[in-house]
Amino acid sequence: MRRFFRPVMLLVAILGFHFPNIMSQVVNPDSCTKRLQDYMKEFPASDLCDVYKFCFQDVFGPAHLAIDSASAVKSIDGEIEKSKTLGGPDYQYTGCEGNYVRVNLSLVKKSTLTASQLASCLARSVNPPHPMSVEEWKYRWGELETILLNMKPSPGHFALDSESIESLLDRGGYAVHHSYSFNSTYNFHYRIVRRDIFESEILPLITKGKHK
Repeated sequence: MRRFFRPVMLLVAILGFHFPNIMSQVVNPDSCTKRLQDYMKEFPASDLCDVYKFCFQDVFGPAHLAIDSASAVKSIDGEIEKSKTLGGPDYQYTGCEGNYVRVNLSLVKKSTLTASQLASCLARSVNPPHPMSVEEWKYRWGELETILLNMKPSPGHFALDSESIESLLDRGGYAVHHSYSFNSTYNFHYRIVRRDIFESEILPLITKGKHK
């Protein structure tokens, strides 16, 4: 857990008029606790870095990626070809607010949608609906980490990952990879799509496929 999060947040509360953007990013603890508990029930082998990624994607989506539609199609096809199995749900809403959706590559393998369709959705998802600076994200993550620390079950490797994430954020970075535990247990291969694009263009194809 970030060592100085509580004192800093107290200072921000006292001087809140100097930090309007940071103060606007405070999470709803009840709804976030429920979302994070549901996540840990579905993916109990997750380490803290995996939960961090789940929450970070809810804010930044795929904005940290350099996305070109043609390259994205090639990447999707290549990842499907080299993966023996594609586990995980067909789709998963991210973080506490569900601003983005993880779209399983198994949907392409099952021909529910094409790699080109998914790549197009991915490329149009790079602009976050609620932009946030890395500095603002530090405060958001500090609150989420406090919730996770008191939650049962809590993610594995909490202290180790916490220090690593803190160091990353202090350097101005924010993107992490999934843990070996997550990848080896779930083999969940996906791409991130903004919620409105997913619900208007991909979800109807999934629903149609299930009714065939």
